[in-house]
Amino acid sequence: MKSASQSVEKWQGRAGAASTDYLEGAQKTDKDQAARAIAAKEIYKSELTASFGRDSYAKGLSKSGKAGWIKGVVEKGGQNYSTGVTTESARQKYVAESGKYDGARNASANMPKGVRGSAQNLNKVVAVANALHAVKVG
Repeated sequence: MKSASQSVEKWQGRAGAASTDYLEGAQKTDKDQAARAIAAKEIYKSELTASFGRDSYAKGLSKSGKAGWIKGVVEKGGQNYSTGVTTESARQKYVAESGKYDGARNASANMPKGVRGSAQNLNKVVAVANALHAVKVG
C-alpha cells in the first residue's frame, strides 16, 4: 500500500504531464458542459442547501484560514491572475460585459449638478444606481 506522500507524488507527476490530454479532451468532447450544468441546477441547489445545513462552508474556510488563502495566492494565484486577465478573450469579455453598463453609467449626464452634498447631486447618484440595477436584473 502506498503512503499519502507516495500517492501525491504519483498524482502530481501524472496529472502535471496530462495537461495536453486535458486540453484535447475539452476540445474534442461532444458534451456541452454548460447545458449539462444548467440541467442539473436543481441538484446543485439541493446539494448547496445540504452543505449549508452541515455548515460545510464555514468548516472549509476555517480549515484553510487566512494562512491557507495567502499560501494559495503566493503559490499560484499571482501568476494565474496575470495570465487570466491579459488574454485576448479576457479583454473581449470585459469589453462586452462592462459595455452593457455604459449607458447606465451616463444616466445622469443631462441632470444638473449642484453644490457638494446637495440633493441635486444625490439625485444624480440615485439615477445612475437605478440605471445600473435595471441593466443588471433586466
